[in-house]
Amino acid sequence: MRVAVVANPVGAPARAVALIEESCRDHRWPAPTVRTTTVSDPGGGQARAALADRAELVVVCGGDGTVREVADALARTDVPLGIVPLGTANLYARNLRLPHHSVARAVDVALHGRPHLVDLGRARWGRPDGTVGESAFVVLAGIGHDARTLELVRPALKRHTQWVAYFVPALVTLGSPLLPITLSRDGGPSEERQVWCVLAGNVGRIPLGIDVLPGARIDDGLLHLAVVAPRRVVGWGPIALKGLLHWPGHVPGLDYTEAKAVRIETRSPLTIHVDGDEHAGVVWLEATIETGVLRVHLPPG
Repeated sequence: MRVAVVANPVGAPARAVALIEESCRDHRWPAPTVRTTTVSDPGGGQARAALADRAELVVVCGGDGTVREVADALARTDVPLGIVPLGTANLYARNLRLPHHSVARAVDVALHGRPHLVDLGRARWGRPDGTVGESAFVVLAGIGHDARTLELVRPALKRHTQWVAYFVPALVTLGSPLLPITLSRDGGPSEERQVWCVLAGNVGRIPLGIDVLPGARIDDGLLHLAVVAPRRVVGWGPIALKGLLHWPGHVPGLDYTEAKAVRIETRSPLTIHVDGDEHAGVVWLEATIETGVLRVHLPPG
């Protein structure tokens, strides 16, 4: 088995890489090739180089952003992806139920796990000057005040490892006025909405057991949408409890739907986020789901 490793140095991957090298020796596989990400090339170039070297398995050691870049490069190939989660959030790994507290267990699943075909999200966005951006996503893309929330919590993300610390600075955005948008699904008719944010996701769970996109699965071939629009600050109470306690039924200010594609247009430029990476000055966002294009190693069962 020819194994290639794409490692993000920010995640301190030395132990994971050493365990991968040890396992390759134990199985009499060739020594793995190890490539490190950079600011200018956060994973995609390294993964494409691994494919050019005829790697049979690519293992990524890093967080959601690094996983996204490598996943995009491996999509529609027969080369599986192994994941050793070493980021701050590791939302994708958590949704895949990968070990994220034990590097040794994560390495074992990354190298020897059960291959499974999963979906991959794709986002495109435009600015008033006509420039267009594009990115894959493994977790979700969003537009609205949630992107501002990410800007506020980012310092906390750098200082803390406990998720409760992240929500304190985010509270200031809860009372922000709703934003006018136009939303259409699967090329259908457009509808005018007033929203706090819109989320379009491939997977739906975040830490603390919060389910922001109930029912989303990694292989269902659907883009799961949440339109969040509480009319008053007190409206966040039922929304939060639904996410935490998984209440059945409808909650005011929160609508769920599914689609293959969604387009959102805004009246004024807004910030979006794609797997936590922010892009400012956006006037439209499109998100689609690509079904079964990525082979990922998962735990048994």
